[in-house]
Amino acid sequence: MYTTGVYFGRFCPPHRGHLYQIIEASTRCEKLVVVISDNRDQTARICLEAGLPNITYQLRKQWLAQQVQDMEHIQVRVLDETDIPEYPAGWPQWAQRMKEVVPEGIDAFFVGDREYDEPLTRYFPGSRVERYDPAQGRYPITAAEIRRDILNNWHYILGSARPFFAKKVLIAGTESCGKTTLTKCLAKLYNTSWSEEVGRYYAHQYLGGDETIYTDEDFARMAYLQAEQDYRAMRTANKVTFFDTDAVVTDYYSELYMGHRNHLVEAFISPEKYDVLLYLQPDVRWVADGQRLNGDQERRERLDRRLQDMYREFGFGDKMVLVGGDYSRRLATAVEIVDSLLKLKQK
Repeated sequence: MYTTGVYFGRFCPPHRGHLYQIIEASTRCEKLVVVISDNRDQTARICLEAGLPNITYQLRKQWLAQQVQDMEHIQVRVLDETDIPEYPAGWPQWAQRMKEVVPEGIDAFFVGDREYDEPLTRYFPGSRVERYDPAQGRYPITAAEIRRDILNNWHYILGSARPFFAKKVLIAGTESCGKTTLTKCLAKLYNTSWSEEVGRYYAHQYLGGDETIYTDEDFARMAYLQAEQDYRAMRTANKVTFFDTDAVVTDYYSELYMGHRNHLVEAFISPEKYDVLLYLQPDVRWVADGQRLNGDQERRERLDRRLQDMYREFGFGDKMVLVGGDYSRRLATAVEIVDSLLKLKQK
């Protein structure tokens, strides 16, 4: 058994093949150091070419660390090679940087590419090179293949990384326009997770059901609780997840109840978080549920215009799709949009 082994790579993104190889290598070492070797500019470039947001080394370290957090003999570290010539050049500088990242000494490298054998042997003469063949392994996939087709390779992506890659659909609108029902229906149809509107139960849980005693702090807590619930939904997403309202709606209700907007709530507003906003128009029958206040149609339309304006103000304009009609038409429209998002063929 080796004292210290190293398994290195870009991990962009980390996948089940990586994890299997990490775990297998760890059985042959007292300590295995997983080294994320990252060139910041190169990583940004390959993500841009794949049409993906930038997968920073911080994200990759989070994902890998989550997967091995209860395995104390596995550590995750980062080797910044941004100022080093890109592979296959720069081996002397890279080797020196690796020795700094793993100062305890390296007894063995675990690699999947034959081309690493000679330079690793040359720059680390006291280290063994243990090689495996990814193509013949349990998970014959590469990170580049996953980047080219995220959704069809979903089962290979580590669970800790999936929230980043899941498609995110926000469903919003004013009172009694079917948001909650549509959110749940879509989640069930796509066999995935969803996040409910915290504001619907906040007064009952925290204010004894009295909506006349809201404070600014209550709206800030709503936004925080909503963000936490959204994150839980993303962690269990199956390619797509659905959110019933967001912090823009919370800010809208702050304005409605308190007479002003809330800067703490607005800190949670992030159009970049979502792939599409399905905005439901108030053209279905208003249904009283004991909480709703605005059944007058003229008032509904006025408040609807206000909420739409707020979404545009906060940068959601190019992601907002207005969805109207009866409930059947709304469902059909939403399914068509989500299928397009997931690149599913319509039948």
